[in-house]
Amino acid sequence: MQALNKLKRADIPVYNCKKNGAYFTFEVPDNYIKKVFAIFVHPCYNVTVKQKSVKKKLLFFLSARPCIVAGAAVFAACAVLANCLVLKINVTGSGSYLKNEVLAIACSYGVNAFSFYNGTDEPAICSQVMALPSVTFCSLHKSGSVLYIDVQVQEESGAKADYSDMYSDVSGTVNKITAVCGTPLVSAGDNVAKGDMLIGAYYLSGDDKIPCLAVGYAKITSSASVSMFYDCESEQNRQAAYAATLLYAEDERVLSRGITVKTVADGVIYTVDFTYLHTISINFG
Repeated sequence: MQALNKLKRADIPVYNCKKNGAYFTFEVPDNYIKKVFAIFVHPCYNVTVKQKSVKKKLLFFLSARPCIVAGAAVFAACAVLANCLVLKINVTGSGSYLKNEVLAIACSYGVNAFSFYNGTDEPAICSQVMALPSVTFCSLHKSGSVLYIDVQVQEESGAKADYSDMYSDVSGTVNKITAVCGTPLVSAGDNVAKGDMLIGAYYLSGDDKIPCLAVGYAKITSSASVSMFYDCESEQNRQAAYAATLLYAEDERVLSRGITVKTVADGVIYTVDFTYLHTISINFG
């Protein structure tokens, strides 16, 4: 077909070609329309645009209705703005009665109604809320334009929260330390002495120490010795001496032990030297 050959020689991509009597219809990309008219400028050809592309129709539709475009742009901007804004703060959970205190803490970090929220202050807000009396848990999550602050408090019969730092009550080597809230001051493998601070009741914000509730635990490998006097040496007395280690740790937490026997007047002294895994925690479990 002559028309199709002309299009081919002009390197014009053609789609959906149809021949209907003297009429030949085809589709080309929008940017080739002017070129098509140029190569069929000869009087023997009558070229018309039968139907515009979807893109052209859309552009024409939008250009003829600028108010719709402006309205859609404003709507999109409002949607993005609403997603970044906090329009309402709900305090939920068993600690919802602390709503005023919680909202005051959030406000001190610039989080209140009609403010922007990106979540960067979430750890600081949680720490401050957990420092309130009886609070054992706090979390923040945003749904749409509503910020939910979930606050849980301990039951009436539960033990009261300890707002001090966590110190080691034995000497030994740190096996593991976990700080859910607060700042760990030692690492696994460190040697500690009785009375050393393990978890500080604060978190660091730059060079500043912000007070918070210390929550966590540590496992420490420690050594101890226990001596028992018996009137004679026997297997029964030996096992009883071994059992004395349970005063320090449960049997499954004793890592190693050795025993020596010393004869004295009127009997013997069994001395058991052992190492055991000791756990210390604060506001945990």
